[in-house]
Amino acid sequence: MHGERTSEREAHEGDYVLQERSSGRLERMIALPREVDPDRIEAVLSDGVLTVTLPKAAEAREKDRRIDVKAR
Repeated sequence: MHGERTSEREAHEGDYVLQERSSGRLERMIALPREVDPDRIEAVLSDGVLTVTLPKAAEAREKDRRIDVKAR
């Protein structure tokens, strides 16, 4: 994920004008677990929230197992 951020500020004080500008690049990288299928990854940005879905690869799903829970 990467993006850029910029901001500007201008202030009129007395007989001069103060202008400030700043910008910067943002980047975030994460290592994916081996069980993830990289071709099926989905990312959705909504209202400033990034939701990333990392589905398991077929090989990892085959290793899933069900554990029966018994109540006493």
